Amino acid sequence: MRSMFTPLLLAALLFGGSTGCDETADAQTQWYEAAPLLRNLRPEDRREAAQYAPAGLDTLPLYDLDIRLSDDQREMQAQEDVWFTNTSTETLPDVALRIYANAVGTEPRVRLTGSECVGTNCQVEFDGRSTILIHPEHPVAPGGRLRIRLQLRATLQHIDPTRTGMMAQAMEGMTRLSGGSGNLHGEYGLLAESGGIASLGNFYAMLADRRDGAWVTSDASTMGDLGAGGLSHFRARVRCAQGSRVAISGTVVREETLLGQSGRPAHHEVVAVAGLSRNFAAIVSPQFDVQEREVSGVTVRSWHLPADATDGRAALDAAAAALEIYERRFGRYPYLDLDLVEAPLVGGAGGVEFSGLVTLAKMFYGSGGGMGLGVVGSLLRSSGNTNGGGMRESMLEFVVAHEVAHQWWHGVVGSDARRHPFVDESLAQFSSILYMRERHGNERADQEARRQVASNYHMMRMTGAADAAVDQPVDGFQNEMAYAGLVYGKGAFAYERIREVVGDRQFFAGVQRYVGRNRFAVAPPRALFDELARGRHRARVRRLERRWLEETHGDEDLGQADMGQMTADWLGGGQTIGNLQNLLQQMTQGLGGGAIPGLGGPVPGGGAPAGPNNSTGLGGADSNQALQDAAQLLRNLR
Repeated sequence: MRSMFTPLLLAALLFGGSTGCDETADAQTQWYEAAPLLRNLRPEDRREAAQYAPAGLDTLPLYDLDIRLSDDQREMQAQEDVWFTNTSTETLPDVALRIYANAVGTEPRVRLTGSECVGTNCQVEFDGRSTILIHPEHPVAPGGRLRIRLQLRATLQHIDPTRTGMMAQAMEGMTRLSGGSGNLHGEYGLLAESGGIASLGNFYAMLADRRDGAWVTSDASTMGDLGAGGLSHFRARVRCAQGSRVAISGTVVREETLLGQSGRPAHHEVVAVAGLSRNFAAIVSPQFDVQEREVSGVTVRSWHLPADATDGRAALDAAAAALEIYERRFGRYPYLDLDLVEAPLVGGAGGVEFSGLVTLAKMFYGSGGGMGLGVVGSLLRSSGNTNGGGMRESMLEFVVAHEVAHQWWHGVVGSDARRHPFVDESLAQFSSILYMRERHGNERADQEARRQVASNYHMMRMTGAADAAVDQPVDGFQNEMAYAGLVYGKGAFAYERIREVVGDRQFFAGVQRYVGRNRFAVAPPRALFDELARGRHRARVRRLERRWLEETHGDEDLGQADMGQMTADWLGGGQTIGNLQNLLQQMTQGLGGGAIPGLGGPVPGGGAPAGPNNSTGLGGADSNQALQDAAQLLRNLR
């Protein structure tokens, strides 16, 4: 996921019981066939698929989803069959599932309305939030199988379209950071509808992570990406309003119009399969247009609203270029399809990755990105930046590059996004800089590295958060700003500096070995550094690994934070820029309580300068007043 906080700153068990079975007792031995689920794979990966599941392709979990979306896109119901094989060496007395959409926000949106184990009896416990515990009549021995059937019903979050604009998201993110609203961390609008677009993500029950002989049934923090990262198969049928178009994970194997009792068209239905995937999503809209292009046997599609054709084309161009660059540098993309979808994301998310599909925040598209910005909107569309166009266009391109990179980092090569979030996110940020370098040249790449990567670190420092280790678990970070500053900002430069030391030939040979050895697996957190620390550069690579991931040299390596320079990197100069700098100073003051380097003295009501030994924390009367003052300044700029 591409967290956009810094660029945006610049602009009790409730359900249970014994359930019977409605199918024959041998249902557990009548298992699914894996081969038809692999139709989403490119020929090479289809031929090699067996090696990615040594115990057999039919031992991977299968999530079989029958989804019905109401015509008004407000309600969803689904039947889900989970086909589980115990591939561990332990006998399991229970199996844990998680509904990650319910792990965030103030109230759960997905309800469990029915459950059973097909072919055997079981007890089902639901905590009313995100965890479902299945207690089968007989424990599941190693190699044993269990088929679980769930009935789910969900109410999609309604997102007011005015929330999806760029400045609205900037202010919303600032307010949440200022108030420390922990229960809103991770609520990005993945199960939501807005402006005719319905997003169906994280709604289904998936097997929980298993660590140290126990299921992980709760989250110490909901920052970052939630969800288990194991390899699975998906088969999904989506029924929605007639005339809708469906962007969906995997490959569509059937699409048809369903007739109603009158014999007239009533519903649209899409069936898709996604073998060897890590997650699933579908985005539905009766308004979608789609543009597509073939890139080395991969169909790349850009789904967008009709008014956003220009930005949809730009997203398609960037994705096609990123796919070519990353395949050449990292290794083969595994799927036949790559879909990019305009979606009403909120909560500071610029994009969200799924296997073979990424969603991109509406704020980057013309119909949403400039909403309610007045003078600021024109700056975002056309700034003093001579290399990359307007701020919004540059952000869209960078986010596309970042999300496509996730098809390798946590897609092809899995990682533990909760214990070591830097692995996929810092690599995706590095990959985006690489994309800029190879598509647009060194000057543009260096500029985007400063304003879209390093600025995360600098903004973190301005708000008073201290430099810290990049490699730590999600719940180890002080707050969202520190998470973004270290994981998205600082961590990417470890790879930049190592590439400079060892040279492109050795660096990308190491990356390709890393991908080859960990393809469709979960890599150890430092496995890439093990590949890069070879030969005469070994000692120096290890020093750089420690320096960037464990030590605190960020100010020395990335420079002192300077809001004036950061603003100039994006917008150039002029009177309006001075006003925007004032706006940013007041907003950042609301978070950290200090003066902003590069912009002069403290703002009215401010405290001492922010710094590593003088963090005033979040919240408080000064914070709220500063945010109110910033909002008033924004109104004056219209």
